[in-house]
Amino acid sequence: MPSPRRAPGPAPRDLLRLLPIARDDTLAFLLELTRTWGDVTELGIPRVPVLVVNDPAAIQHVLRDHHRNYTKRTLQYDSLATITGRGLLTSDGEHWFRQRRLQQPAFSRARIEGLDRIVVPAVDAMLERWAPSAERGEAFDVDDEMMRLALEIVGQALFGIDLRRDAPALTRAVLTALDFIVHRARHPFAPPTWVPTPGNRRFGAALAALDRAVRELVAERRRRPPDDRDMLGLLLAARDPDDGRPMSDVELRDEILTLLIAGHETVASALTWTWLLLAQHPDAWERLRAEVCATLGDRPPASADLRQLDLVRATFSEALRLFPPAWVISRRAIAEDELGGWRVPAGALVVISPYTMHRHAAHWSEPESFRPERFVGDAGKARHRFAYLPFGGGPRICIGNEFALVEGALVLARVAQRFRLELEGMRPPRVEALVTLRPGGGLRVRAARA
Repeated sequence: MPSPRRAPGPAPRDLLRLLPIARDDTLAFLLELTRTWGDVTELGIPRVPVLVVNDPAAIQHVLRDHHRNYTKRTLQYDSLATITGRGLLTSDGEHWFRQRRLQQPAFSRARIEGLDRIVVPAVDAMLERWAPSAERGEAFDVDDEMMRLALEIVGQALFGIDLRRDAPALTRAVLTALDFIVHRARHPFAPPTWVPTPGNRRFGAALAALDRAVRELVAERRRRPPDDRDMLGLLLAARDPDDGRPMSDVELRDEILTLLIAGHETVASALTWTWLLLAQHPDAWERLRAEVCATLGDRPPASADLRQLDLVRATFSEALRLFPPAWVISRRAIAEDELGGWRVPAGALVVISPYTMHRHAAHWSEPESFRPERFVGDAGKARHRFAYLPFGGGPRICIGNEFALVEGALVLARVAQRFRLELEGMRPPRVEALVTLRPGGGLRVRAARA
């Protein structure tokens, strides 16, 4: 039987003190909760039980061992669904299972191993754009560059389309839409979306631009002969196993938009933070570049080379530890349960933050330090597998996790062969906990010849 004990947490007066922190600096709020009240904390919010979980075994219980008791019907995913609909990221139950099974072949090992044929040319085109700025010593926003690059890669890899021309406009539309839903989550009394406020109009225009891009993508592909060699072909060829019907236009739209957004914004975020960390730690940069030069010389990296580029892969993994793009994961308990000896009421919201889990001193030595060697060889062999979850865990682990790891490592290796990125100023950007972790105001850097 579930434990009758209620988890510890802030008293009402403490909660009132913490609420401004929760609004203005959510990451600091979550760290304060776990460090003050422990690995399972309950917020005393009337009629809405909220448990913040920061224990690997309890996280494993929610995400893997007892995952059927925990649904994604939460404010976090329902808000995201206003953009993506009920695509793979926000759906549940049989619909999710069917869509996941359908899309899995697009992320097969063979396809991942061929990713270098798409990533390296895209990076080379980006580096050519950087060359004039590098010669003049001009700064640019590497966050914007990573967003554009990642969108071009996902467009070519998953949908067989060239997004180089459309990437800047689509990136702006994605960020406008995502920032809007974060704003509404933090301001629950904001006017309904049908009220023509400036913010609502910007959101409507961004959503219209994304829908239009998806419609054009599908229409263009339908004009070609059937081809199921990429994700879009798989989606168009899919048939319901019961009645043989194809996906509806709404289902197609939801899955394509989910993949476009989730497939590029998260990787772009992780790469941006990796450049910040390497710029702040020149010794780590020198070690990474030495490995790249010793392994590759001047030739372009291939996916097979990543087996020898241990430090490149470890650097990206450590950046994902310190700045996990998916910094919060939420579930709602269907039936009463127990976590770490504490009661989970039916209907309770369970909040898991990879950001705080990755800073747990019981599982990470010097958790605030940038130490890529944590991920080299057997260094993390004894670590609980749910102490590190940049892509979630259990059956709902991100379908593109291997895609992201290979893409990130290839980008790092190729850039390191030609440029070193240096921060424009001394002060690092503010970490903004939006849909993903983003640098407030971007990340201004200069590219120097390596």
